[in-house]
Amino acid sequence: MRREAKGKRVKQTLDVLIILCGAGAVFLVFKEIGTWRFAPAVYFVIVIGMAAAIYDLFRLSGSKNTEEIMPEAERIQGIQRLILLDEEGKPIKSWDLQGKISLIIGKAGRDQELDIDLSDCEYSSFIDFQHAVLNFCLDQWYVEDLGSQNGVKVGKVEDGECYRVIHRPCKVVAGDVLYIANTKLLLT
Repeated sequence: MRREAKGKRVKQTLDVLIILCGAGAVFLVFKEIGTWRFAPAVYFVIVIGMAAAIYDLFRLSGSKNTEEIMPEAERIQGIQRLILLDEEGKPIKSWDLQGKISLIIGKAGRDQELDIDLSDCEYSSFIDFQHAVLNFCLDQWYVEDLGSQNGVKVGKVEDGECYRVIHRPCKVVAGDVLYIANTKLLLT
């Protein structure tokens, strides 16, 4: 939270500086020239820039919810654990994600190296040896289907919808649920 407050103060300071510089520029141009000799477009750009900075400053100042000002990447970094859930949504097992950048999800085989082993799950017969991968890239977590037979779905916390992961990685955030075949994994 301290970093968020510092970022908010820096943003507010920069917005005030933009407003003051814009007002100073308009004043100096008008004082030195004494007339509106420059093209109206120059004044229009300066006024629009100042208006945008004022709007941003008031939006930021009036914001009570930190999610409005905190970049999504910072919220996503809050993912620390992957929790295996049973049919009733109760935790069975969990894995720590802190310090990790890539985790392969599947079921163990003879020559398979896995980070998240779902061999002992109820639906393990539907899970491929290397079913999916969780990757941390550019301060965000992504899940990707590794060509599995029964697919990967993501239940998004933001809209309550469930999406199938096909042909490209899908960004995930804390609160999303991964469905590896029929196995539920909660990101927290």
